Amino acid sequence: MPFELKIPEDQLPIMKKIFDLTKNQKKIIFTKLKTYKPLKYGEEIQSIEEIEDFPEIFDLIITLYRLYYTLLGDQMVEDTDDFSHQLSNDFIKQVKSESIEDIDKNKIQSLIQFFEEILKKDTTLFYYIKAINLLLERSKLIQNTRIISDIRPVFEEETIESPNYCLITHNLRIQYTKGILKNNKKTIFALDHQDLINLQKQIERALEKEEELQKLCQKAGLEIFEV
Repeated sequence: MPFELKIPEDQLPIMKKIFDLTKNQKKIIFTKLKTYKPLKYGEEIQSIEEIEDFPEIFDLIITLYRLYYTLLGDQMVEDTDDFSHQLSNDFIKQVKSESIEDIDKNKIQSLIQFFEEILKKDTTLFYYIKAINLLLERSKLIQNTRIISDIRPVFEEETIESPNYCLITHNLRIQYTKGILKNNKKTIFALDHQDLINLQKQIERALEKEEELQKLCQKAGLEIFEV
């Protein structure tokens, strides 16, 4: 089924920069992508290597990776070649709509080849974005959590004088995204002391499992991404 892949307006200027990249600049980007190492498990954020020469283009490349996997999962594109041609053709349509009629055909072909080369790169970044997409495919993703603790006084039935009894309460608030549109949702769970103990035990057990799984991954030579 034909569809039009419209480039977001804020990304269009960056696409134009790619359109005018020299061969040497493209070579630099390919080299940077090949050596790029995203954050791994346990690493500090400061250790992430960035493509400082082309930060906007680098961000766009990540966006394209995610878009490609989304369209591939929805069966709207067949492979990287199909996606690259669709992306380039729709980009040219948008550029022409801005009254830029005279476009170098060699540049158009060069743009397609650039996208194909980027998407076919067998790089750590390529698999990192794929890992992120696998994570985002889940129906609910936690954005933030918070436990709010409080004291609730228990008053006598016939008087509101200073109470002699109270109740300590906890509310676990979870903010998450849901659905294709990733709408923000919030839900609250009431907890008592024993619930906190049980939750603590479950978290400690999960951390122990994670530690063992890390060892298994290391033995198998698998790198763990921090996503």
